[in-house]
Amino acid sequence: MTNKLDDLIAYYVSAHSPTEHWHAGECGVGTFLIDGAGRWFHQGDEIKRPTLVRLLASVLSYEQGEYTLKTPSETCVVTVEESPFVIVAWHFSDVAGQYDFESTIICEDNLGRLWPVCEVFPLYMASYKGQIIPHLRLNYGLSARVERTVYYQWAEIAKYNERQETMTLYSAGYGYELT
Repeated sequence: MTNKLDDLIAYYVSAHSPTEHWHAGECGVGTFLIDGAGRWFHQGDEIKRPTLVRLLASVLSYEQGEYTLKTPSETCVVTVEESPFVIVAWHFSDVAGQYDFESTIICEDNLGRLWPVCEVFPLYMASYKGQIIPHLRLNYGLSARVERTVYYQWAEIAKYNERQETMTLYSAGYGYELT
């Protein structure tokens, strides 16, 4: 029997195209870039149509140290300055029904997609502009950097352990170190 969190995870995983099954040659449509703010560019011009960016994001993957846009007929290399996505907002949800003691943190990325912080999509700490900050591991080798304001909000609700001088954020029954 699945719970609401399992259903939510299955939805987010299935929202991405099955790029692992596609092995096409390189495309010739120019250069793609995703900057540190999560903005998408083609040939130096920002792609401002949100629906087009979401479509491109649905075929983005990270494999063998390289970001690519993959379709059944072509594969385009993408330069990513940091993480391709940015967590810009969050809220608590009771989707993890089996965890009466703990709510699940639902993150919203810069494309408006929602991601539960859980065992499948865990938080991890990584460097960004010389500081260690949280990132959310997504599917297909992708990640989302947690925006500073979200990080500060989490620091306020995290459990502080004075003895170990650590802060732990809890979501879906798991603890994630923020320090």
